[in-house]
Amino acid sequence: MSKHKLICDLCGEGSLAAKQGMNAVTYKSVKQELALDYCECNTCGVEMTLPHQARDNKRRMVAFKKSVDGLLTGAEVRALRERLGLKQSDAARVFGGGVVAFSKYENDDVTQSEAMDKLMRLADRVPQARNMLFVEAQQTDS
Repeated sequence: MSKHKLICDLCGEGSLAAKQGMNAVTYKSVKQELALDYCECNTCGVEMTLPHQARDNKRRMVAFKKSVDGLLTGAEVRALRERLGLKQSDAARVFGGGVVAFSKYENDDVTQSEAMDKLMRLADRVPQARNMLFVEAQQTDS
């Protein structure tokens, strides 16, 4: 949160304190406790979620869903890309998906398709497939 005190929008008097609680979530019959960020007013007690907290909460949920679906989480996508020695822009050229796709995958802002997930795993596990993708990407750069 900001270094400046945030004043409560509801009462206009209290300041908001950052809090974190646990929230039980279920996806496809899989239950898990996820951390939930929010703020609480020290005067009126109202609880609210600031935009950056809502973004972080959503990212945790997307990562949970990816895991349940058997897809690479954002951290796993980043680790795979780094193992392959690629910048995000290079990964977009090699695998497709658009210029900012890998940033969104890695931050758990969006879920990659099952096909994209399989392609990344294939490139990571099979050197010949990786080399073919790299060659194709270089040819399209020319």
